[in-house]
Amino acid sequence: MRIGAISVVMFFLFLIEGTIAQVFASEVWDLPWLIVPRFVLVGVVFIGLYGGRRRGFFFGLCFGLLYDIVYAQVIGVYAFSTALLGYLAGLATRYFHQNWLLVFFTVLLVIFVNELLVYEIYHLFNIVYMSWIHLFTKEIIPTVIVNALYAVLIFRPMSKLLKQSRIEELT
Repeated sequence: MRIGAISVVMFFLFLIEGTIAQVFASEVWDLPWLIVPRFVLVGVVFIGLYGGRRRGFFFGLCFGLLYDIVYAQVIGVYAFSTALLGYLAGLATRYFHQNWLLVFFTVLLVIFVNELLVYEIYHLFNIVYMSWIHLFTKEIIPTVIVNALYAVLIFRPMSKLLKQSRIEELT
């Protein structure tokens, strides 16, 4: 796998995620819900599905740590969650064939689990608290929907890039 090309794409997704997050900010539009773009996590899911669990873990750890350093309050929360979910996404390919439906449902599940895991870790350290109904209706459901639509949009180019990288690795 050409790690350089994929790293550049992932870094680009990281930059775009920070930019788009300002556009989707609930304060800007006075929205009752919070939409958090998770483009890097969606990219890590693709890497886990097409590159294997070790690459999913590696990219999840690196970009999760970068996310922690730039955006988060506590270092290690996103590194842990992104690395774990990248690894688990890589395990999914051992049991299922790769198609757009698997990718779609894997992204839905990973985004949902990521939001829940990050909330629980922050709640464990008394950094944030909100009711379960508020968490699901105002944050998790809108975030999952937007990121699932994003995954559908980038499915073809990202899978082509990762398949091409896998073919070049074998030759």
